[in-house]
Amino acid sequence: MASTKKKAPASNDETTGTPPESARNAPPAKPRNIAAYEAALEQFTAATAHFSKGQFAEALPLYEAVSAAAAADEPILADRARTYASICRNKVALPAAGTSDADALYHRGVVAANAGRLDEAWSFLDQAIGHRPNDASILYARATVRGLQGNAEGAASELKKSVAIDPKFRYQAASDSDFDKVRDEAAFIDIIEPSNAGA
Repeated sequence: MASTKKKAPASNDETTGTPPESARNAPPAKPRNIAAYEAALEQFTAATAHFSKGQFAEALPLYEAVSAAAAADEPILADRARTYASICRNKVALPAAGTSDADALYHRGVVAANAGRLDEAWSFLDQAIGHRPNDASILYARATVRGLQGNAEGAASELKKSVAIDPKFRYQAASDSDFDKVRDEAAFIDIIEPSNAGA
């Protein structure tokens, strides 16, 4: 009598060809879209070539496209593209570095102040006022930097000069949150609410 050996159960039902219960309940693995990834990577490489040459305006739309296209399937690549796109936006918004034009220096100072880089902002505005010592807008920006630093005397000094040239800045300063740290200081109040003798 020939011995019979039980055959081990197959992973698939041999009669129906269906996978076992555990496999049927698992979500199907999402296949990686290799063609899309390679296209995004190629675009990222092209953007980076522009970036390395300082061509930020050309690089920006490419990084933005990679970020949008790769967001779902390639989050790491998308995140890197977003980071570079942000740098490009900042670079495009600023005038070229090394310029000595008062408007460009003023603009750079304001951007640096808004980003919280107050020492850098003061440096730009100091150069700007060197070109145009009687520019009320530059003087006002300098006052806001001193205000953000909590320097009441410095803020009041710069604001007083600005208001003397253009009185509208007195009213602007009254509601400007950049002066919140010095708003209750006597030196600042004297500029915002001058006595009868004037500021």
